[in-house]
Amino acid sequence: MIRILLNSGFLLMILSGLFYAIGDIVIKFISPSIGSISIAFFRFLLGGLMALPFLARGDGSLKGDSTGFLLLRGLIGTFTFLCLVKSIAMIPLSNAMVLFYTFPLFAVLFSFVILKESLTRVEGVLIGVGLMGVFILINPSSHCLGMGHVYGLLGGVFAGLTMVFIRKVRKTNGPLIIYFYFCMVGGVVSFPLFIADFTLPGLELSTLLIVLAVILLIGQLFMNQGFKFCKASEGSVILMSEVVFTGVAGVLIFHDTLGLTFFIGSCLIVGSGVGLNLVKKTPPSSEVRP
Repeated sequence: MIRILLNSGFLLMILSGLFYAIGDIVIKFISPSIGSISIAFFRFLLGGLMALPFLARGDGSLKGDSTGFLLLRGLIGTFTFLCLVKSIAMIPLSNAMVLFYTFPLFAVLFSFVILKESLTRVEGVLIGVGLMGVFILINPSSHCLGMGHVYGLLGGVFAGLTMVFIRKVRKTNGPLIIYFYFCMVGGVVSFPLFIADFTLPGLELSTLLIVLAVILLIGQLFMNQGFKFCKASEGSVILMSEVVFTGVAGVLIFHDTLGLTFFIGSCLIVGSGVGLNLVKKTPPSSEVRP
């Protein structure tokens, strides 16, 4: 049974989406009690420490190749996670995750601008559809628009930019060393802010922070394993199941209200993301999800 699971790309990506969704739920649950910076710092610290034994199983090297790009990828990934946490804390969970999953749109745009890759007419139309979905979802004319929506969209922008640097570092680095640099840079960036507003978490919060780090690492490992058995486009589409899981959790656990504009905007955003993943020959995005 375990062997079948570890060799099924579909099941592995579904499980990855599920574990990431559980991590999102934990973040939403603890965010009123502990600041976003503290959540991020403990996630980076514990994630990096838990990645070390897996790295030690290999050649033991923690330097990696193209160190400058690894550090830059880690910095952008840090901004991605911080924006995502802030968004989850400030707006309904389902909205935050849909806005984050705009990253395929921005990945194609950044590839066109920075890497000078071609942009087909179909891709241009899909990007336009996705951006229309963003406009409908956040409804700028509504008084409900707030910084949480801005953070969610910025998370998608930074995640899309991350894919550009993954193209560079993934050629000579494994996913674990990239993940380790992400945690290391994130810890360094968030540490001064964490110390400036330090609050010692109680036993319950400490336990949940550890659980969060474990859950996100498991989600990462499932994702990395899953991309061995499915194409990048297929895996990325299946991973979007996280949006479904968080949407259901938002309604059942946090009593989110999902109106017509949410469903229309979400369908346009997710649909365009699915389309871009299917038509764009992109590398596995196993390091995009923070």
